[in-house]
This record gives sequence, structure tokens and C-alpha cells, in this order.
Amino acid sequence: MEVIEALRNFMKEREVSSENLSSGSRPLHELVVSVNFIVHDVVAQTHGTSFTPTSEWMIGGSSPVYWGGFTSSIILKVSPDDRDIPVRELTFDGFSPIRAGDYISAKIPRYEEKKFSENLHSKGKTLYFDRDFKEEERAIELAIISDGRVVRTDRAVDYRS
Repeated sequence: MEVIEALRNFMKEREVSSENLSSGSRPLHELVVSVNFIVHDVVAQTHGTSFTPTSEWMIGGSSPVYWGGFTSSIILKVSPDDRDIPVRELTFDGFSPIRAGDYISAKIPRYEEKKFSENLHSKGKTLYFDRDFKEEERAIELAIISDGRVVRTDRAVDYRS
């Protein structure tokens, strides 16, 4: 009988924990923040990629590797308009003609992701929570601003609207 009571208490605590976590989470689109920056330096880089489908993994042998093409990213050294924001470097997965001296707006996904399973049989869900800015951030969208208006927008390869 004690085991059943302990299991009930555990499940009740788990349910309360799930409700507390869910109440603090926010929709992902609310956790994407736009920040304006001056660009000081730009480094563009391209890497070759490869992949092995999981269906072709070989245990104890050599798994086939396929050429995946190229991927490009740029790294920007920046200063934000808001001096209280600590971001000094942005990484952007994609192409952009941004140059040193440009004034830009960057959309930054500022969230912490936590996976949570309500019980032993459920697949689980992903919850998103706000977090502080870091010195190095990833941008999913860059907009070049000239004379107070956006003259070009670039979206990263993993941008989801």
C-alpha cells in the first residue's frame, strides 16, 4: 500500500511541476527580440558539409558519407544602440551584403528551451522561457537600415515566420 501511495504522491507532484513550468513558458514568437546595432567588422565564411543517413549506419563497419554541399555564415562585431545590452558579436547562418559601418536591426531568438514529459508514456513537449542576452548571439534576420528605413532584409537558413 505504501508503494501505491508514494506513486500517487509522485504523480501529483509531477502534475504540479508541469503546471508551474507551463505557466512560466511563453510562445516562441514572443521571445524573438529586435535590436539595432552599428556594425564594426564582418567575416563571411563557407564550410563544406556531409551527412550519413541513420538508415545507413553500420555497426562495426564503415558508414557511407555523402557530400552535402556548402553552408555559409557571417560573424558580425557590433555595438547595440542600447548600451545595457551586452551583445558584441552576432552570428548569422546565411548570406548578407552587410559591411562595416552599416546600421542594422537584428532579430535574435532570446529563449531557453526545456523539454518536459508529463508522464512516462507521453512524448513530451518543449517549453520556451525568456533569458538574458549573452555577449555572443545568433541572429535569424538582419535588416540593413539607411536613412531611417529598411533597404534590405536577409533571413537565416533556419528562419521560421
